[in-house]
Amino acid sequence: MRVEDLSREDAAVYRAVAEVEVGAGAPHLSDIARRAGLDLDRTRAAVHRLLHSEPKILHEVPDTSRTDLGPVYELAPRT
Repeated sequence: MRVEDLSREDAAVYRAVAEVEVGAGAPHLSDIARRAGLDLDRTRAAVHRLLHSEPKILHEVPDTSRTDLGPVYELAPRT
């Protein structure tokens, strides 16, 4: 699946994860929302769609930083 094939919000979330991941590591939902310019509910919905897409685009990773901000998200490895 190409980014161009995603909806506007899904593409914004995908790009936000990719940009943050390169600079600061896997982002939390709030980081993704801020970077994508979306509210948390819309970001959460887009992340959910990308987590369950075929092929899988994102994957959820436990946050090892010991914060209460929830999981972090990474781009799924390309196969």
